[in-house]
This record gives sequence, C-alpha cells and structure tokens, in this order.
Amino acid sequence: MRLTQKSKYAVRALVELAVEGCESPLGVSEVARRQKIPERFLEQLFGELRRAEILESRRGARGGFCFAVPTEEITVLDIVEILDGEVRPARCSAGGVCYIADAPLCVTSKIWDEARVAIEDVFGRYTIAELAEEESRSRADHDAAVAHPSGN
Repeated sequence: MRLTQKSKYAVRALVELAVEGCESPLGVSEVARRQKIPERFLEQLFGELRRAEILESRRGARGGFCFAVPTEEITVLDIVEILDGEVRPARCSAGGVCYIADAPLCVTSKIWDEARVAIEDVFGRYTIAELAEEESRSRADHDAAVAHPSGN
C-alpha cells in the first residue's frame, strides 16, 4: 500500500469541482490554477477518474469536467483506491502462511489488518459532498473576515 500525491491532488480537485457545482463544468486548467496542481498531471488524474466513471467530460466552449455520480456517493476511499490501489497492507504471503515454510500466520498480521480497517474507516467516512460543504463554509468565513477585518 502506498498513498501517493495522486490521491491528495485528486481529492482537492474534486472538492473544487463540487464547490463550483456542475451547472457549468470546469476545465482542467481552471481547476489546476485554483488548486495549484500541475495541469498535465491533473489531466491524467481526471482521465483516470473519467474511465472509473466518477467524472464525465463535456466538449465545447463551455466544456470541462463534472461528476458522473452524486458527490454524496463518492468517498475519499473510492478515490484513493481508484488512483493508488486497494488499501491493503501486505500480509506475510498468499494463503495466510508466513514466509517461514509451514508456519501459521504470524501474530503481527493482526497489526496490518487493524491498520487497514483504520485507514478504510477514515477515508470511507468523508464524501466529496461533505468536504465541498466544509470548503464552501471555510471560503465564506475567509471572505467575511477579509471584508470586515476588524470583526465589525
């Protein structure tokens, strides 16, 4: 199991799309600019998410990307598993046998199983919709603080 920058960038980009809403799809360049993600890298990520049927692309002057499924149904875990593979820490070997011939599964395997469950729980707990709502509130609070710096 290896969590890469791909998942982190993708979740940020998807939250940006969700905040904007799908009434007017956003182009990759706009999302990349807003989130400070390399555009070519984001193009690749969006391509993978389109093939996974998380996103759909629209062509034309008002083209760009939007969601193919409701954001309430997309978890961070879904994105991580699409881009980085299943969240499965390595076990000793296939079939539940340690690398030592004929040894039973070692006692440390429970640690890896517990870690997998914890990671899946955290990533599975958050949807893109929830993160977008939180981001919208954060931006509104920031804008209000900038507009009224003394708190008045």
